[in-house]
Amino acid sequence: MSLYKYERMKIRVSVYFWAAFGIFVSVLAMGIFFLFLGAQMTEREEIFLSWNGLFSLTTAMSVGFFSVYSAVIAGKIIVDEYCGRNAALLFTYPISRGKILRIKCGIVFVFTMISVFISNVLVTGLMYLTAEIFRIKLGFTAGNFVFMVSICSFFAGLLSSSIGLISAVIGWKKRSMVTAIVSALIIVCFVPNLIAGSSSRIVWTIVFMGIVFSVLANGMYHFLAHGIEKMEV
Repeated sequence: MSLYKYERMKIRVSVYFWAAFGIFVSVLAMGIFFLFLGAQMTEREEIFLSWNGLFSLTTAMSVGFFSVYSAVIAGKIIVDEYCGRNAALLFTYPISRGKILRIKCGIVFVFTMISVFISNVLVTGLMYLTAEIFRIKLGFTAGNFVFMVSICSFFAGLLSSSIGLISAVIGWKKRSMVTAIVSALIIVCFVPNLIAGSSSRIVWTIVFMGIVFSVLANGMYHFLAHGIEKMEV
């Protein structure tokens, strides 16, 4: 059995699947609410009158929710295991600590990025279908909307995963999963606001933030790897 499969078996996938599904339903419900709200509004509330505006709102919510989701997964398989009773067992594996950590971080990124991408694309698609059924007409900003949704959903997943890993490293440093989750909550107090306020340039905003936070996450990963190599039980 590969190390990846072994680590994946230790995770209760169904729990995180239903958590991701709950986030999807919540964001979809809010998105449809904004859709009907926009149909009743005047031109002064421009964010509700275009697909770019609504997409920036739902993407901001997705990043907020899934960043905490990512922090919970990372906290469970990194903070809890390296700071709890399983630490001694982990260090007895005939495999380098660095490789085990890479697998764990990879699981966090894969779970989160797939969840965010699928959720964001489905939310947007179902909102568009709802608009067509109820004959709600919203404007488009120049450009390929399908491409925008795809690229933004990918980088939203990268951004959420990176925030989760950064939060987990903070939690590991403090030896507390609660600290990891609180750290994620603090970060999402401002990151989604920047996304929601950038509807006219959302692609550049999401791509820039995704790259910046992934670079930060990479630095935090190396800090974590160095610390785990020095850990003694």
